[in-house]
Amino acid sequence: MTDTMAGVIDDTDRMPEGWADGSWRITGHSEVPGWLIIPGQVDDPDEWVVGRTDEIRDAWAQEWNEQWREVVPALLRAGLDARPDGAALAFQIWPVPAPLLAQVSVFFGERPGDLPAELADGDRYVTDGLGDGVALVRTLEDAVSGSTLVGLDLTFISDRTMVVVRFEPTVVELFGMLVGQFHAFVHTLEFLDPEGRPVRGIVPDELPTAQADDDWTESVIVS
Repeated sequence: MTDTMAGVIDDTDRMPEGWADGSWRITGHSEVPGWLIIPGQVDDPDEWVVGRTDEIRDAWAQEWNEQWREVVPALLRAGLDARPDGAALAFQIWPVPAPLLAQVSVFFGERPGDLPAELADGDRYVTDGLGDGVALVRTLEDAVSGSTLVGLDLTFISDRTMVVVRFEPTVVELFGMLVGQFHAFVHTLEFLDPEGRPVRGIVPDELPTAQADDDWTESVIVS
């Protein structure tokens, strides 16, 4: 795939608005192709969509099918429109040469006074860069298809800040295909303060389940 699809992050101009804009930053990278950065601001969305469509067509080469000439731009434009507000980083993952994709977002901000209640059900998740976090599987019933969508939130909490890395809910088969890539990406992330010092998460005492010694990182089992 092209460099654009490779997913190497240069995040200096992709900070979330409203809190410490441009001074705290997330760095990391994807080792596999297909990770397309969805920018926070685009001067000309139509031009951006055309450019990314051309890159995808070139990357897929002989696998490209002309029946996708409208579907792929529509998915790219939907990715721009659906980019989460306040996300520091956002991606579409295109794992195969076909209009099939998943979405990943990274957020950071000030630690809230009260932690989200659902974190009490999470499990410990350990990384070299972001420190110790809390993993929480998310499920969502899709009213259209009647199927259960599966996603994953990883939350890293320090004394002042909180980082959330989110695999948006998708069909079980696609989640299973890509969750390994997601884990690998998360393990490259590093959160830096304005002085360039790493900020690492520590599981708070009020989350006893995630205080367990077991490190939940290898896989997700969905019943």
